[in-house]
Amino acid sequence: MTATAITTDIWTERRRRVAELRGRHGFARQLLDFYGALLGVQEKAYEDAATASPPAASVAAFVAEVVVPGVLDVSLSVGPEKLRSDLIHRLQVEEPRRMVERWVAGEDQPAVDRYLARAALGPTLEALGGDVRAACGGSRDARHCPECGGPPQLSYFAPADEDLASGPRRLLCARCGASWTFARMTCPGCGEDSTNRLPIFSELGTTSGERGSVVRGLPGGGASGERAVFPHIRIEACETCRRYLLSVDVARDRSAVPVVDELSAVPLDLYARDRGFTKIVTNLMGF
Repeated sequence: MTATAITTDIWTERRRRVAELRGRHGFARQLLDFYGALLGVQEKAYEDAATASPPAASVAAFVAEVVVPGVLDVSLSVGPEKLRSDLIHRLQVEEPRRMVERWVAGEDQPAVDRYLARAALGPTLEALGGDVRAACGGSRDARHCPECGGPPQLSYFAPADEDLASGPRRLLCARCGASWTFARMTCPGCGEDSTNRLPIFSELGTTSGERGSVVRGLPGGGASGERAVFPHIRIEACETCRRYLLSVDVARDRSAVPVVDELSAVPLDLYARDRGFTKIVTNLMGF
């Protein structure tokens, strides 16, 4: 498949899903509009990176020079007020290139720095892959991306080859967008695999062998409160490390795009936080 075809597929699908979900989830409309505005900049970054093919040693400089200005333009024009003020403050004391370098290295950094680095570097790593991803810092164990060492943003179940079988669980990298298979009842945060320590929170309840509870009362539900807002998304938590991530079942909703659906599921993030869990890594919008 050509690079152009791959590009069209990735970015067209993300824009399609943003349009669908912003009409369905009014509570997430502002967030989705902001992300939708970023997609144009990210698609161009993907295409520019695929064309220029900067080596690993130059990727941070490339991102800071070529991609960051566009991300800043969108963020300062349509981003939330707090993000705008935080960006203006941070750019007075930290260079964008350094922000990107720290995200590449896997270092701790302020949330606003991480946002700018992720928004600009993500599509670049998606386009380049290979040696550039391998040069990123981070563990290469089962709980981290095998390509760049980044942490998992979410998990998802893809449709299986056979109609009656469920597909494998996969984790999606927060840094480069790669995915890898991971055991179903195992915590991606600490490796806990005792089912009695791994509660599942879902509007549709749990399946046989799973422990958890039903999520009720989310905004956007039916008048009776019984219609599921996110029938294909659930919270996968761990009582050992007190962390969680969201899981998107693409087999249940074939139109889902995991990175977009997870972004819109703010009420589930708030539900998990209210119960004392912390996300393994917040998404691009900080949830």
